[in-house]
Amino acid sequence: MFTDLLKIKGLGSLLRSAWTWRLVRAVFLLLMLAMIAFGWHHHAIPGVEVPDPLMYLNFATHFFWVLWIMIIVVVALLFGRAWCTVCPLGWLNGLVSRFGLGASIPRWLQGLLPVTLVLIVLQLSVYLFTIHRFPDYTAWLLTVVLILTVTAGLVFRGRAFCTLLCPAGALFGLYARVAPFHLRVRESSVCDGCESQACIATTPIWNRFALGPGVFYWRSGRAGCPVDLVPQHLTDSVDCTLCLNCVKQCDKDNILVGRRSWLADFGSAWMRRGETLFFVVLLGLLTANFSKVYVDLRDLVFWVPEQTAQLLGWQVNGFQFLACVWIALLLPLLLLLPGLILWRLSETQTGGEAPPVDGEPVAETEVRGDHTGFGRRLGALALPLIPLLLAVHLILAVVKLNAKIGYLPLVLQDPSGVRSYLALNVMQTITPPGVLVTLDILKWLVSLILLAGFSLSIVAARRCCNTLGVDRGYLFGVIVSALIVGGMTGATIFEWLFVR
Repeated sequence: MFTDLLKIKGLGSLLRSAWTWRLVRAVFLLLMLAMIAFGWHHHAIPGVEVPDPLMYLNFATHFFWVLWIMIIVVVALLFGRAWCTVCPLGWLNGLVSRFGLGASIPRWLQGLLPVTLVLIVLQLSVYLFTIHRFPDYTAWLLTVVLILTVTAGLVFRGRAFCTLLCPAGALFGLYARVAPFHLRVRESSVCDGCESQACIATTPIWNRFALGPGVFYWRSGRAGCPVDLVPQHLTDSVDCTLCLNCVKQCDKDNILVGRRSWLADFGSAWMRRGETLFFVVLLGLLTANFSKVYVDLRDLVFWVPEQTAQLLGWQVNGFQFLACVWIALLLPLLLLLPGLILWRLSETQTGGEAPPVDGEPVAETEVRGDHTGFGRRLGALALPLIPLLLAVHLILAVVKLNAKIGYLPLVLQDPSGVRSYLALNVMQTITPPGVLVTLDILKWLVSLILLAGFSLSIVAARRCCNTLGVDRGYLFGVIVSALIVGGMTGATIFEWLFVR
């Protein structure tokens, strides 16, 4: 079931229709504009001492930081990069690029370094300015994003914003390896005999429409693939944005979108260097955000930047800057270091093989022993930890949605959030919203998610061992790293939800 969604009656027609996705993307774009409008002039409530009274009650902060940011994690778990299909920013970027300069992205900007820097800057702005707490800051952020989307479209061809400036796309590229849905060709032999290559063509075509005795012709363009992929050559779901342009343009009906096994992409290739850097930064940020609810762990995590800031005589902003650098780069490397050391020691004893050039199967490129680089080893170790990282991210999303989605009816009734806050906390005429599920249920649910993520990471590591030509020491290194990351998360869950 669901092996090919395009073959399901009714659903297949909807997925192939360009108007389906135009309508959905337009709705999300209007939602984004509504967040900007309702958040623009709202920062706090005069006369109220609480500095951030509108954090969960204003339309902008609630929809963006609670619903938008958290729900896409659930979407990524089930459907990989499906969010890219309906994202209004990629759509807007593509529309604007038709009228832009059409320049190619410089080689030095390719990869995930720009996106990783954007993620770090975004986290730094959260630390320094707490933009997630204030509607006007959130509205300004979304406005800047829209301006950058249009600017990228006017300068570069394709969906340059997605490639250069969208951390969500890089995040989905990691999680798509886990998801049980993909886009592939049905029969490779059909593609071998195809001369038109309509699925990736960008040349305009003539359309014919007959109405009684009248026949009308018009010329229309073809979008092609915004990230320059060829469906026949896809071996994983890392880069495909599921725009479905190839599905709509294929004149052989030889492309499917459907179900596959979980972890299907593990064992086909190692992570690229840019993906490794993004993974490291994401691991650090999730670890820091998770530790905030466990005071002892939080103090331990932030001990180094705190002591460094005191030694240098820096104030709060200086500490926040040091904390961002520490969390984004040094802490995650420290967490992965024991696994790397164990793997390297094992290789020294056994003479095992090292991973190949990033992104290529081991059969094509083999590098042995001491010729491996630190970055390549780090990426190899990080690859099977993606399911565990996704589990940690999913736990944060589930807990946040469980605690705050109850405010949604109030947000819809009063988008500004001012009247709702006064009614809740000053006049006390309405009861504060409750949680969706009780903490007694929630604690076991998130524990199950963590256990599933840990188990899937071990399965992914075994698959990499079996298909990518690494020794058993690699598996032990992954297990140690998974125990460290999972142990910190598990300790936080225990202290947060079980001890409370």
